[in-house]
Amino acid sequence: MARLFRYTRDVSHYSTMYHMRYLQVLYCILLLTITNCTVERVRSPESIDSPAQLGNSPMVKGQVAPPDQIKSIQVYRGTRKQSLPAIELGSSDYLTLRFDELGGTSRLFRVRVRHRNSDWSDSRLMTDYYLRGYREDLIEGGQPSTVQDPHYMHYRYRFPNDNMQLRMSGNYLLEVMEYESSRVLFSVPFFVHENTGRMEFELQELYGLDSRYHVHHQPFARYSYPSYVISPVTDLRLLFVQNRFWGRAREGDEEDMSESGVYRAYLSRPSSFIGVYEFRPLDLRRYDAGGPEIVQVRSETIPPQVWLFRDVVNLDVNPGSRTPVAHGMPRDDLRARYADVRFELELPVREATDLPIYIYGPFNNWTIQEENRMEYQSSTDSYTGRALIKEGEYDYKYAMVERGRIDDLRLDASFASTAQEYTSLAYYRDPRFQADRLLQLQSGRVR
Repeated sequence: MARLFRYTRDVSHYSTMYHMRYLQVLYCILLLTITNCTVERVRSPESIDSPAQLGNSPMVKGQVAPPDQIKSIQVYRGTRKQSLPAIELGSSDYLTLRFDELGGTSRLFRVRVRHRNSDWSDSRLMTDYYLRGYREDLIEGGQPSTVQDPHYMHYRYRFPNDNMQLRMSGNYLLEVMEYESSRVLFSVPFFVHENTGRMEFELQELYGLDSRYHVHHQPFARYSYPSYVISPVTDLRLLFVQNRFWGRAREGDEEDMSESGVYRAYLSRPSSFIGVYEFRPLDLRRYDAGGPEIVQVRSETIPPQVWLFRDVVNLDVNPGSRTPVAHGMPRDDLRARYADVRFELELPVREATDLPIYIYGPFNNWTIQEENRMEYQSSTDSYTGRALIKEGEYDYKYAMVERGRIDDLRLDASFASTAQEYTSLAYYRDPRFQADRLLQLQSGRVR
């Protein structure tokens, strides 16, 4: 069925200029020392203008992050909100896309889908090869919220539909565009698989692979492929994904084709996944009713402010097991409100850092955003930050950025409580189209 669980400048002739510059530097240092003034922070080299800058972003190649006014994006199969954004080709399966636009009135959006290869590069297929019907569709009829401050319009879209149907498996991007300009506002990845062949999966735990002695998960897969696959060594690829972070997929880098009709692949030990990728829970289903993470609510502000208890790294050494809602469960009720949620984080001395720290979760589409950057408060010896979040259930993390990469493990707890989810995907390089089809996909959790 499937598997889851790979400058110095020469100033010798400019001595006068050199001494002037030297005196200027000394003056600045003296001024700062005497006045002890606070200087506005200069954007550090680690500041992020676009999530696409980051080398290990959960976003896939070509994916567009939404603008500030687009919130609470969800895409899932059918009506199951925590299901994978994956459907079987030729079946009655469909995808549901939901999102909010803050402020304004109901308007039209254009929608299109684009086929991608297994690495999310453009497959360069003509639209007619993978799509039947219109090349674009419309999203219309947004529903107004019954709440204000902020008011929002809620949109829902079902795909495939009578206007557009799919005729080829593979990776896809669904793009939502402005109706007038056709500018892409945001895009989301989804999958179409053929449910072909049989896949078996095994997961092994490894220890001692890093300096922090994290448990690692090493996935092994055995795929019995269909007879039309003539050259599996060149035409098959097996990828593993942890916690639905599709942009971080790892291809099986060890192979075995000693058994006829069977393709075995697995991740080598250095390529295995850290098995204690931890999420923090946030229960915001009714913030005015309080919750285990909420310490204070200020309803008189616009929008209302919700202050959370301080998070402390490694405070709980015996956490209870839990199933994650890593991709968020915002309330569908049009009475659901948005709140200005305030986070606070305390770091142990050994984790003290000058690197920027960000709040990171499904409410900002697992992207690094400057508006969610935390600031150090000397009065409390902690970091504080904020995010605009709709009532619902979420998981989140604290992440740092260093040398253009996200480090979302350093501030995790050493004792994990969250189950890990793995997805396996078997791709076939179709020689007729020179594009990748997705033959098999399956997902599951492991503790």
